[in-house]
Amino acid sequence: MKPRAFLDAVLDHWPAKVLSLAGAAVLFFFYRASTLEERDFSVPLSLEIPAGLAVSKPYPRSVRVTLRGRGESLFAILEEDIIVSADLDRFSAEGDFRVPLRVRRKGSALGVEPLDVRVEPAELRLALEKEVVRTVRVEARLKGKPEHGYELAQYSISPMSVEVTGPRGVVQALQSAGTEEVDITGVREDFSLSVPLLRENSLVHYPREASVLFRGVVRPAQILQDFQQVDVISVDLPAELRIADPLPMGSISLQGEQLALEAIQPGQLRLIADCGEVRRPGVYRLPLKPDVPEGFAVVRFEPRELLATFVVVPRESGRP
Repeated sequence: MKPRAFLDAVLDHWPAKVLSLAGAAVLFFFYRASTLEERDFSVPLSLEIPAGLAVSKPYPRSVRVTLRGRGESLFAILEEDIIVSADLDRFSAEGDFRVPLRVRRKGSALGVEPLDVRVEPAELRLALEKEVVRTVRVEARLKGKPEHGYELAQYSISPMSVEVTGPRGVVQALQSAGTEEVDITGVREDFSLSVPLLRENSLVHYPREASVLFRGVVRPAQILQDFQQVDVISVDLPAELRIADPLPMGSISLQGEQLALEAIQPGQLRLIADCGEVRRPGVYRLPLKPDVPEGFAVVRFEPRELLATFVVVPRESGRP
């Protein structure tokens, strides 16, 4: 066929031919799209932050990734082989910035075609501040109570202070670094354990210590306990004399180990009136003295003295 005739044949009814080709292309792409599958998952977001600066406001630590491709090869891709990052290296001063997110493939994601990768969100708004370092004290967070009758007498933390680093505004407002909870439920003896430092603000980091050593000293609990209805008794009273009126009941307050105090039985506590100086009938004011088991400290007792009337014991009938 002559060139001229070939050209005429190609151009003959060319609008219809162009539409046919376009339709075929659209059908091809629709068919190809209909055979592709989608897969969604979340991946960690990696930030490349310039030295001397730090992100000063919360930001998403992970992003949503949508992969579109052929089923067998699509589901063979490992999630850790899709890397999403934001490059902040071009910024050298404090401020708010919009940063597009970048996607990098590695390992099982390399060579997979066709593969469409979409990230949500596609960009982030990040605030940068100067990064500062500061030393703050460590505060332990206690949970629970020791076994009944025991108490946490004291504790120590080593080190007592740690360095924190992060954005200037956040670090300057920080007064202390807390630990994770130290559970002292049911303890009855000294103990020590390593306790992680708590990151209440994800923008703050501990460049040196990630944990501290907690040492607890446990001792029997010391309490103050009141005892009522304590007997008042007389001693060394001459046989020919007696106290005219019934003796009152008293009270004693003791300090000591809780378990020992709770074990005291009725009759182990007394208030004693020494009548050794009484020689004849009459009214006497006698000091009282508490009588308690060893190991306890008497904090107070009532009454402090006894006002008693002593009379002669009547002789039995028929005796001279």
